[in-house]
Formats: sequence, C-alpha cells, structure tokens
Amino acid sequence: MITVLNVDGQKLTPCVLDRAWREVNRARAVWIDEQTIQLLYNPFSFRDYRKTALKRDKYTCLWCGRPATTVDHIVPSSKGGSDLPQNLLAACMECNTKRGNRSAFSYFIEKVFSVPNLIKLSYRIIKAKHNHRQTNRCKYSFTA
Repeated sequence: MITVLNVDGQKLTPCVLDRAWREVNRARAVWIDEQTIQLLYNPFSFRDYRKTALKRDKYTCLWCGRPATTVDHIVPSSKGGSDLPQNLLAACMECNTKRGNRSAFSYFIEKVFSVPNLIKLSYRIIKAKHNHRQTNRCKYSFTA
C-alpha cells in the first residue's frame, strides 16, 4: 500500500500502487519517496464542485434531459481534464456510463438529435475544450 498525503502533508487513506501512479501521471500528485505520494489538490473539493455543477444544471442530465445524479467530465480526467465545475456537467448514470472515456464531442454528435438543450451543451463543450487547451498551453510553455 502507498501512503497518501494531502496538500497540507496530513495522512489520508492509503491506496494501491496503480492508483498512486494514475494520480502522478495525471499531474495530481508527486512521489515523496517510493512508498509515499503527496496530492497537489484537495480531494474533498470535488464534492463541492460536483454539487455546484449539479445545482447549476438543475439536477438535469444535459445529454438526455432526465434527472441527473452524477457529473460527467467534458474533458475526461484520464485525458487531463480538471475536476473544476467548468469541466463538469450534470448527467444521469446511464448517459455517463454510455459515454465512458470517449470525447464529449463524439458523444454529442451521436446524440445530437435527442439532446434537449443543444445550445447550452454545445457551449459547455466548446468552452471546456478551450479552457483545457489554454491550461495545457500555459503549463508547458517555457521562457528563456
């Protein structure tokens, strides 16, 4: 088991090696030593971000219009997407599961004729993609 420290250095629940590497590879944690990682974010903030996204979207799935109980990452976290509310949208469990790790745009094209609020969803996808590109551009730019 790998020891997990939060941003302040306090111990959290340990995790398995695969999970530790996933957090490090997503730039969400750093290795302190071979048995310890430290998170670079507050894992408890996600609950608040999730509530914010659900409330903003009126607990309605933006993919199909049914009641939403989960949030969907527009840019998947496995592809570097953030957990911030601008990258989240309310989704029902079925739509969230069906989309999986596919891009939001490809899922959008698949459902384009059944999306209840086409303009709102289009805007969210475009804005999240733009923010993701800007963040990555800034993250990897070097100055001499």
